[in-house]
Amino acid sequence: MKWMTKNHVWGLLGWLIVLVAAIMMTPDTGKLVADKGQIKIPSTYQSVRATQMQKKWGSDQKNTTAVVAVFSNGDDKLTPAQNVAIDRTIDKLKSDKSKYQIKGITTAQDSATAKQQLVSKDKTTQLVQLNVKLSKAHTRSLIRDQLTKAVKTSGVKTYVTGSDILNQDFSDATQAGVRKTEVIAAIFIFVVLLLVFRSPITPIISLLTVAVSGLVSISVVTNLVQHFNFPFSNFTQVFIIIVLFGIGTDYNILLYNQFRQEMAHGKNPHDATASAIKIGGRTILYSGLSVLIGMSVLAFAKFSLYRSAVGIAVGVVVLLVVLLTLNPFFMTVLGPNMFWPVRKSAGEGDSKLWHALGSTAMIRPILTLVVMAIVMVPLALMGHGTLDYDNTVEIADNVPAKRGFQVVQKHFSKGTAEPTTIYIQSDHRLNNEQSLQIIDRLTKQLQNSAGVKTVLSASQPGGSAIKALYVRNQMATVTSGLTK
Repeated sequence: MKWMTKNHVWGLLGWLIVLVAAIMMTPDTGKLVADKGQIKIPSTYQSVRATQMQKKWGSDQKNTTAVVAVFSNGDDKLTPAQNVAIDRTIDKLKSDKSKYQIKGITTAQDSATAKQQLVSKDKTTQLVQLNVKLSKAHTRSLIRDQLTKAVKTSGVKTYVTGSDILNQDFSDATQAGVRKTEVIAAIFIFVVLLLVFRSPITPIISLLTVAVSGLVSISVVTNLVQHFNFPFSNFTQVFIIIVLFGIGTDYNILLYNQFRQEMAHGKNPHDATASAIKIGGRTILYSGLSVLIGMSVLAFAKFSLYRSAVGIAVGVVVLLVVLLTLNPFFMTVLGPNMFWPVRKSAGEGDSKLWHALGSTAMIRPILTLVVMAIVMVPLALMGHGTLDYDNTVEIADNVPAKRGFQVVQKHFSKGTAEPTTIYIQSDHRLNNEQSLQIIDRLTKQLQNSAGVKTVLSASQPGGSAIKALYVRNQMATVTSGLTK
């Protein structure tokens, strides 16, 4: 403790060096979120097993992403001129497949079956399905930006959407949310500290120390992610910022109050800082360790989103070191001026409000419990709702990918925008009569399931049975031929 107060200048210089190094060494968080921040489900779940099966489908299916180009005329039918313009755009996409690294393209012009699936019944919207190569260089954001320009068609509203494109927009929205959270948290905390200390200096110092810990923490965590596959998600930065600003402000209030109280007892700034660090620092360490242990336990969680919150534990360690080594510089140098314009140093006095509430709770515990139940029970009953895992809710309505997604939902179906794929794996080939019969039987069972609108399969690629494939139709043809 004495070293920290006597060498406060070295503490300031040290953290300035660390802060500059942290800022310079912080990886591109947007790219990091796209590469390693996707929420992952345990490998035992069916969706993960299905994805692993899909990856074995030959070279054209590996490392690709499905993209949907949407051509719409609003609520009006596409005119012949607009259809011609769309055809020109599609032809250009086909001729530039290598430029945009398109591995596969399906259009309404390919077949009658494709036209049935890719042109809406009201003739207002047409879709083009693209399979695009995905790599570290050819990222989702690059694919989105390139294809958005490529599909633009005169006289037609065009959008590029798809699950990966929407996930990228969700990631971008999260990053924007992080920046907004930082600003809102800083303003809110400044106002709170201004009311507590009635000084503009104290809030600035508190925000400065917490901001240093936040920047250094994010740099440490992102470097651990990049080099050691540390748990990470697009929410990790939000978690770190919210927790550090919350508990950091709380710890600073405790430390600054103790410092002010020590000066009220006649100590000079140097001795008051030493006492504040010794008394308040011990409380801060104990409290911080409990948070540290709680966040570290999340490393054992199976769900990646919860496991990514382990980054908070790293942030808490950095925060404790910053508060107990950087704060002494400001406390020693500024002394009573830290609480300007309030000149009189005074410790914490008794609160009449809390004294009255505490006394009432001690004297009339039954009444207190009844009052608390009256207040809390209605709030608990009002908290129930429907769980929603739709990430598009977090994306602004003016984002092109979401608008395209909504157009598909409106003019086709929600299933067209987000289809469910069922994978069947066997130890023998499935392109034979017996296997196709089983697939067709499963197709019909799914078609009769509640909530299922259309089922596409190997036996019914257009969503309806092809009569020529069934024995009944074939026998009728044979009988008719023999009769003739």
